[in-house]
Amino acid sequence: MRSRFTRHSLAVAVAASLAPSRASLRGLSSAMLLGLAVQAASAADLPAAPAADETPAEPQAKTLDAVSVISTGTRKANMAVTDSPAPIQLVSAEALSKTAAPDLMNAIANQVPSYNASQVGGDMASQTLTASMRGLTANHTLVLVNGKRRHVTSNFGVAGSGEMATDLSFIPQSAIDHVEVLTDGAAALYGSDAIAGVINIILKKNSSGGEFNAGYAGYSDGGGGTDSWGGNIGLGGDNGFVSISVEAENRESVYRFSNPSYANCLLNQDACRAYATANGRSDLLSRLANDQGALLNKRFPGLNAWLNPPEIHRKIAMFNAGYDFGDGLEFYAFGSYGKKTAQSEENYRRPSQDGGYTDPTTGEVKHKYAYGFNPSERSEEKDYDITAGLKGDFADGWMWDISTEYGRNEMDVYTVNSMNFSLWQATGSSPENFYDGTFYSTQWDTNASVTKDFDIGLSGGPLTLNAGLNYRRDGYGIEAGEPASYYGAGASSFPGYNPLSAGDYSRHSEAVFADVILYPVDAWLVDIAGRYEKYSDFGSKAIGKFTTRYDFSDTFAIRGTASTGFRAPNMGENYYTAIQVSPTGATATLAGASVGNGLKPETSTNFSLGLVFSPLPNLTSTLDAYQIKISDRTYMGSFAYSQAQSAATRTGRTTGRWNADLPDPADTDGDGVPDDNYNQILGNALVAGGFISNANDPSAPGGSFDQTARANINLSFLSNVLDTKTTGVDWVTNYTSDMSWGSIDWLLAANYNKTEVTRAGRVPGFETIPLFTEANIYDIEHASPKFRVNLAATFNWQKFTLTLRESIYGPQTQVNSLAGYESLADQLDVITLGSGEYYKLKLGTMATTGFDLSFKPTDSWTLSVGGDNVFNKYPDKIPSAVWNYDVANYQNGNNEYIASSNYAGFSGSPIGYFGARYYAKLTYRF
Repeated sequence: MRSRFTRHSLAVAVAASLAPSRASLRGLSSAMLLGLAVQAASAADLPAAPAADETPAEPQAKTLDAVSVISTGTRKANMAVTDSPAPIQLVSAEALSKTAAPDLMNAIANQVPSYNASQVGGDMASQTLTASMRGLTANHTLVLVNGKRRHVTSNFGVAGSGEMATDLSFIPQSAIDHVEVLTDGAAALYGSDAIAGVINIILKKNSSGGEFNAGYAGYSDGGGGTDSWGGNIGLGGDNGFVSISVEAENRESVYRFSNPSYANCLLNQDACRAYATANGRSDLLSRLANDQGALLNKRFPGLNAWLNPPEIHRKIAMFNAGYDFGDGLEFYAFGSYGKKTAQSEENYRRPSQDGGYTDPTTGEVKHKYAYGFNPSERSEEKDYDITAGLKGDFADGWMWDISTEYGRNEMDVYTVNSMNFSLWQATGSSPENFYDGTFYSTQWDTNASVTKDFDIGLSGGPLTLNAGLNYRRDGYGIEAGEPASYYGAGASSFPGYNPLSAGDYSRHSEAVFADVILYPVDAWLVDIAGRYEKYSDFGSKAIGKFTTRYDFSDTFAIRGTASTGFRAPNMGENYYTAIQVSPTGATATLAGASVGNGLKPETSTNFSLGLVFSPLPNLTSTLDAYQIKISDRTYMGSFAYSQAQSAATRTGRTTGRWNADLPDPADTDGDGVPDDNYNQILGNALVAGGFISNANDPSAPGGSFDQTARANINLSFLSNVLDTKTTGVDWVTNYTSDMSWGSIDWLLAANYNKTEVTRAGRVPGFETIPLFTEANIYDIEHASPKFRVNLAATFNWQKFTLTLRESIYGPQTQVNSLAGYESLADQLDVITLGSGEYYKLKLGTMATTGFDLSFKPTDSWTLSVGGDNVFNKYPDKIPSAVWNYDVANYQNGNNEYIASSNYAGFSGSPIGYFGARYYAKLTYRF
C-alpha cells in the first residue's frame, strides 16, 4: 500500500539480548494505552482521504510538510517526516526565528514541549545553561549536526547529575535549514547519550543568495538588553556549494533582587540590635558593629545578584560545503568557530567578611572593601568543530560514507572584583582579579558505513542493509590557575584550581553497528538495529533497537519501538576534581573514576507505542506513549566529614537529616576531645586525595586544605546510585486551513511526563553512609513540570504574517525542611517523608502568551516585532509565612521567588523570573 504518507515506516530497534516481557509492556500506564485506544477507535469512523493526485495544492505555509525529508531516527533514505517510524518533530528555521528566545536552545524549547531549557544556574553553570528532554538530564540527549555527533562543552556541571552537554550557543541560527528532534531512544543508531532523544541540526546548502539580519531584544522590567546580528551567503555552482554564516550578540545581565534579609538589619538597626541581644545572635551584632559601610554600597538594599543571567558577548562563524565530482563521488565538509565571554555576579560579601588585616604597627584592623563587594565569575571561551567526509557508490548498488570530525571547547575562568581572604589576613594585600584555570574538552569521531538495497522478493520492496564502524577519542583536562587564586581560602566566590586538581585525560572507543530495514508487505515496515561498543575505560556494551510501523489506511498508522541503550560517563564525571575553600570550611570534589571501582555506564530500556492520523489533506496528528527505565544513573552526593557543630544547632547533616555520627571538632560538651570518631571511609578518601594527612585527625599537619577550613570538611562525588522509570505521552497535531484571503497554520504540541525513583542505593565503599533521604527522592520525582502544552496559530495574509503562541507549563513541587519553621506548620503544606517533616514549595500551572508580527514590503525585506510572556507573568513565590518569618528574624536562607532559590535538584521555573521580553528584527534576503 502506498499512502499519502509516501511509505509509512517505523523503526523499533532491540538489542539482540532484549526480549520485552509482558511485565515490561504492562509498565506503560493504562491511561496511556486508553488514550491510544480512544484515538484508534475514533480514526475508524473517519472518512477516507482523497487519493494522492486529488490532494489540493500546497498552502502558503505548513508547520509540518509531508514532503519534508528527514534523516534522524532512520537509516532509510528519502523518508518523509510524516512517514517517520519514531516520534519526531521538525522545527523550521522560520519557526526558530519567531520568538524572543535569547538563544538557540530556548528557541528549540519553545517549539518542542518535551524539551525544557533551564533559565538560571549557580556559579559557572549560569554561563553554559542546559536543557533536558522528557524530564531526564542534558546528558541523555545527543546533539548531531548534519547527522554527525557534535562535541560537548568543557564546563562541567558540578551539581546534580554532572551535566556536560553540547553548547548550542556556538551554532548560528542563520546557518540552520531546520532542526529534527527525535523524542525516542536511539543509542543503537548513534551510540552513547541518545537515551531520551536526539537533536539533529540540518545546515543550509545554498549555493547562491543569502540574508542579513539585525535585531534588539530586552525585558520590559529591565535588563537583558540584547543587540544581535547575523547573516548567511551561498557560493558555488552546478557541482558544489559553500554556505557561510555568521552571528554576533551582546547581551546585558538581568538583575532581579529578592533577598532583603541582610539589608533589613541595617535598615532597622535598633530593632535588629534588640532582637539580636534577646536571641543571642552574635552574627547580627557583628554586622551592626562592623558592616555599616554596606549602607553606602551603590546597590543597597538590593545587594545580591546571584542566580541572575550573565552578561554575554558572542561571535561565531560556520560553514557547510559540498562538491559532486561525478561518477557517484561527493565531498562534504562543515565546521564552526566561535568565541564567547560571559560574566555573572555572585553573592554580596560584607565589609568585615575578609576577616581583616591587623596593622602590626598601629594595631588597626583594615578591610579591603569598605562598602563590601560583589565578586563575579568570568569565562573566556573558544569553541571549534570541523567535519569532512567522502561518500559515493560502488558497483552493484553499494553506497559508502566515510567521515571524520574533530571538536574542541576551551574555557579560561577568572574571578574578578574579588579578593583572597587568606592573603589579605596574612599580608594586608590581595589581588582583585584572578586567573582560576582552564577547562578543555575534545572529541575526535570517525565513521565508515555502507548501505545497499537487496531484492529478496518481499512484496513491500527491497531490504535495506546499513553497517559500519566508528572510532571516537574523547579528551578532557583542567589547567591550574595562578597561585593567588587557590592559596588558602582562594579567590572569594570561585577559588582557582590548584595543581592537585589539574590533569589531562583521554579515552577511546570502537563500535560496530548494523541496521536492517524491510517491508514484509507494502504497508508494514520493520527496522532492526544493533550496536556493539567497547570503551577503553569501562569495557563494552551491546545494545539494539526494534522499530515497526503499519499503515492500516491512507489515514491511520500505528508505530512502536523497543530498545536498549547506554550512556557512558562523560569525561567530566570521570575526572573533574576540585577544592573549594571558604574562610571556615572546605569541600573536596573527587573524580568519579577515583571513587570505589569508578563510574559505570548508565543502561536503559525504552518502549514506545504511537498512532499517526491524517484524516484530512492538511491535518496530521501523532500520539506516542513511552516508558524509559534507566539503571545506575549518576548522582552527585555530598557527605560531611567534619562539622563545627553547636549543641543548639546541629548543622552537620548529609541531605536533610541530622547526622548523630558526625565528628565534633568544636567540642560542644567541653571535654577536650571530639564527641565522635571521624568516619574512616571519608577520612581515607581525603588522605588518598592529598587533602589531609591523617584520617583520624583533619587538623594534623600536612595536606592541601588550609588549616582554618578543616573544622568543616565535606566530600562530594558522583556515583551510580539511582534507578528511575519515566513514563509519558507526546501529542503533536498540525493543521493548515486554506482561506480565501490566505491560510492559517495551527499547531498543538503537548507532553505529559512522570519520573519515579525505583532504587536509591548507597555508594560502593561508603555503604554505611546514607546518600538519599525520602525528601531527595521526592524532589527528583516532582521538581520538573508535570506537563507542557504549546498552542500556536500562524495567520498568512498577503505581506503580513502573525503568529500567536500560548505555552502552558504544569506544576512543579519540591520540599524544604520544616526545621526552624515548626511554629508555621498550620500555615504551610506540610508533608512527612521518612522520619522528617517538610513543607512544600510549589510552582503552580502557568500560561504565557507570545506573538510575532512580520511585514514583508518586498521580496527582500522583512520587519518583525514580537514578544514572549507578554502579560509579564512571574512564577510563584515561596510561602508568604516563610518569607515573612525570615525577614522578621533576619534569616538569610530564602529568596522570594522559588525559581531563584538554590534548592538542590530544583529545576526552577522554565520561564525564569524575568518577566516579558520583546524584540524587533530586520531581515534582508538576496
